[in-house]
Amino acid sequence: MPDTTDADVLVVGAGILGTSLAHHLLLRGAGRVVVVEAETPSAATSGAGAGFVGLWAAGYANFLTDTDLELEQYGIDFYRRLAERTPDIECRTNGNLYLATTESGWTQWVEPVLGHPLAPKGTRQLTPHDIGTVTGGVVAPGSVVGGALHPGGIQISAGRATRALAASVRELGGEIRERTRVTGLIVSDGAVIGALTDTGLIRARRVVLACGAWSNELLRPLGHRLPLLRMVATRVVSPPSGVPDTMPTVMVPDLYGLWLRAHRSGLTWGNGDGYSPSYELDDAVGTESRPHYPELVDRLRERLLPGLRTLVPEHDLSIDRWLQGIPCMTPDRSFLAGAVPGVPGLYVLGGDNEAGVTHGPGLGRLMAEEIDTGGSDWLDASPYRLDRFEADRFPTERDVADAMPARR
Repeated sequence: MPDTTDADVLVVGAGILGTSLAHHLLLRGAGRVVVVEAETPSAATSGAGAGFVGLWAAGYANFLTDTDLELEQYGIDFYRRLAERTPDIECRTNGNLYLATTESGWTQWVEPVLGHPLAPKGTRQLTPHDIGTVTGGVVAPGSVVGGALHPGGIQISAGRATRALAASVRELGGEIRERTRVTGLIVSDGAVIGALTDTGLIRARRVVLACGAWSNELLRPLGHRLPLLRMVATRVVSPPSGVPDTMPTVMVPDLYGLWLRAHRSGLTWGNGDGYSPSYELDDAVGTESRPHYPELVDRLRERLLPGLRTLVPEHDLSIDRWLQGIPCMTPDRSFLAGAVPGVPGLYVLGGDNEAGVTHGPGLGRLMAEEIDTGGSDWLDASPYRLDRFEADRFPTERDVADAMPARR
């Protein structure tokens, strides 16, 4: 006979969103909180994240809002406090550096960061010489025309931060049930009252799907489908080569959307050439916690590496190892956080849009308040409601991709 467990809130998924939510629910005294994870905390997309945490809404991504900026600042402050208790999350308060390699890139990407009305205090323009200095000589001054530095941005190990949050959930009295797969939701009189797992039944007053690319699989039997595009994303790690751990995270949008950061004396880097929407791949996307598509790594090596070598001429850029995850994109590039329409007791926290690490702590707090009291006195959660999308407006993942706004 399968085991039966009772919970006040059941969270499906122990990535950065699920663990953040459980952490904040327990801080609010929301009762018994159980997190169910098919593998282990951070085993999927969160553990593959690059760990950039920044104020992206202050000039870098024009589809993000002032509300998103509040979530971003909350995330920065949250991780700094977490690092005081758990230093091994590798929190570096080095800032976020936005670079331009051309005059048009300067106009399109860097000037909006410098001139944004909500730019953080201390934002400053950098000359090519300054850029060489703040990166510890990693970026060649002759390869850029200038940049902008947001001084408050940080970088963390996304996997270690997720595991630290999982430990916090347990310390606060929550339960994380690892290697337990949810196989279906249990409905009574139209309301979700729990979930069936491969080890037994979990009854719960509220169920939250924070399982990213796997959310629609659980919603399908209920006649619901979220407008999510599963995107396979790649980052590579280069061998140690003396990169200083004081280097800011670096964004070079006019160099094919390049991003890079220091990683244990080496570099981790990537761009859109290492990405692919699920519909351009095979049916195996989402069947395993981590995808494995070496052809995307080959494409990165072929298309991005020549330009990257111009930018970073003195350090080892060979590919020592690589990781892939499945961030989920939405038609408006905003998050999903709220109740599933017409299904009492069921919520979704997802649609990370490749920014779940930055926004995860704030979204966890916002969602915990929503679940606990039915609303938030902190921020307006309505922009993240699931019912902002008309039913069946985006019937395929390709339709979601076609609707997504450009970054600028």
